[in-house]
Amino acid sequence: MKLAQLASCRACPRLVQHHAEVASQYPDYHARPVGSWGDKRYRVLVVGLAPGLHGAARTGKAFVGDASGEFLFEGLYDNGFATDPDPQQASLINLRLTNVVKCLPPGNAPIASEINQCAGFLLQELTHLLRPQARQARVVLALGGVAHRAVCRTLQIPAGTFQHNGTVALGSRHTLVSSFHPSRLNVNTGRLTRPMFDKVLRNVRSLLSGRDIASSTAP
Repeated sequence: MKLAQLASCRACPRLVQHHAEVASQYPDYHARPVGSWGDKRYRVLVVGLAPGLHGAARTGKAFVGDASGEFLFEGLYDNGFATDPDPQQASLINLRLTNVVKCLPPGNAPIASEINQCAGFLLQELTHLLRPQARQARVVLALGGVAHRAVCRTLQIPAGTFQHNGTVALGSRHTLVSSFHPSRLNVNTGRLTRPMFDKVLRNVRSLLSGRDIASSTAP
């Protein structure tokens, strides 16, 4: 199925039913598949897990409307990838946002068949970013272990071990960078801090300019 047909996708019965339940409880919510959004001339694709109930499932825009998005956009703004730290007001610069699974899963936990079903959409997004004729470096930023493994599986490359601020080469110019997901749990427990995430985004910017600082010990 083409990305243009994403809005009408009903391939996963569990997710279709869940959207119907959410729409019944929250009639003004988007409660449909959520595609990518951001700069059309992007060199960075940020890949999260799935829409959040009161985030993208409400607003129809990945990482807009919940605590994860607020944390993410503060970092994007501070590192030159967004025009505003407020997700509701920001435009993205040289970057797009998407998720592995395009529909809201119950309990924010997609199952393997749903991840596999959405792999075709993710492949189209990755193929567009990493197309062979691209002359400048490109970066995929995977938020969380599930996103890291899904990107590697979709690109048919070894996933290795997920590591915060770890990198995987995607050919000669392009790179996969991975980070802990900016979930409320990770942020509230200190597993992911602002300095940690800023370091990831500095790494991304450095890779775009052809310099790798992933192994730097600077905060």
